[in-house]
Amino acid sequence: MIERFYGILTSIDWNSYRWQAESSAADISHSNYGYVIENGITFTFLNFGHNVFPTDEHGYHRGLLPQLWSREPDREKVRYVEVVFMKSQNWNDKQNYIIGFYAFPVFGRCNMPSPLPSFPREMELNVRAFPKDIHLLDNYINLTAHPEVQKTILPKGKQLGHQGFNYLTKDNVLKILDLMTSLNPNDTKLHSIKGRLIQSICR
Repeated sequence: MIERFYGILTSIDWNSYRWQAESSAADISHSNYGYVIENGITFTFLNFGHNVFPTDEHGYHRGLLPQLWSREPDREKVRYVEVVFMKSQNWNDKQNYIIGFYAFPVFGRCNMPSPLPSFPREMELNVRAFPKDIHLLDNYINLTAHPEVQKTILPKGKQLGHQGFNYLTKDNVLKILDLMTSLNPNDTKLHSIKGRLIQSICR
């Protein structure tokens, strides 16, 4: 029996403005991505700007997952994926955090004009979701300070992908959602999305 995957854990570069505005010069210079360093730009800076910027004609907000741009996910493996969790390393404290997610994502590459006058060029994007299904946590999950957590949120025998991303089982997804709610007990939007995810994944 082929194992089903219900989530993906992938990385984006750090943004001092919570991925709702252009990255700072320091963010760019400390990026872990060669493309960002070489070109002095990143297209992840609006990943959580879903409450700030207008949606597309279908009501979606779009973002970029760099690791899924350089190596597109296997179509069969993403067939049941219901959520993409994003982690990022804060260059200030060298800690790696799960910061938020897109629930019920749709994958597909596209180029779109930037909504920022200060960034007058097209952006490379490859994931979209409705704003109601996109969430940035107030309290992130610190993976560096709690390495034991990695054993519960990744498939058995797997380690955090440094050059790629991780596919997640149903149990992995549920563990991450439980960790998020334990750290953010009063987050009503998180509770709402979690409920809908559980209903979809466990049906």
